[in-house]
Amino acid sequence: MSAHERLVALAAAIEADPAALAGVRQDGDALAERIDDDAALRWRIAVVRAVMAAPPDGDAVRELYGELVDRYREQPARLAQLRPLGEEIRRREADGTLPRALVARSDRRSRPAIGGAPGGGADDGPGKSRGPQRR
Repeated sequence: MSAHERLVALAAAIEADPAALAGVRQDGDALAERIDDDAALRWRIAVVRAVMAAPPDGDAVRELYGELVDRYREQPARLAQLRPLGEEIRRREADGTLPRALVARSDRRSRPAIGGAPGGGADDGPGKSRGPQRR
């Protein structure tokens, strides 16, 4: 059985029985990292759904979902596949079947440097004037 076929089989197993996740999580995660194709996305979505069935803590579902969004941020088609999952999470948080969680995540996108902007700014340092101000 190829790695792809094995990952598809593992995803199907936890889709059918979310409680099976604990026994196959390590293998499935390793395969998903190695092949990173549609089967990997299916695996990762199945993992989130399995955790939704029995969340180990209040922020586990949001944390996993946030990781998926970060991973596929630059892939609009895959992000679109995640949208129904995000909507289900929000719906279940609203009806109380999932705990509401606020997960602090860093923005992993690169940004240009802020310093050196014309006209001064917050990076001018203490006590430095930003020039004349109108009143």
